[in-house]
Amino acid sequence: MLLGVSIYWDLPVLLVVVSFVYAATRHDRWDKIVHEALGWGLRIALFLTGIGSGLYLLSTYL
Repeated sequence: MLLGVSIYWDLPVLLVVVSFVYAATRHDRWDKIVHEALGWGLRIALFLTGIGSGLYLLSTYL
């Protein structure tokens, strides 16, 4: 790894960008866009955390 640079530092930025783009395609007002983006960001983060936890448990105990 080059100077501690990891591809995982890009994940939060990607989550924010994807959430805002998706929300902006559905709404025109900024308050609605931000509300929708926060909801989608939370759902995506929980989904990825669940997948990561499941894979970690599988690799640790099997």
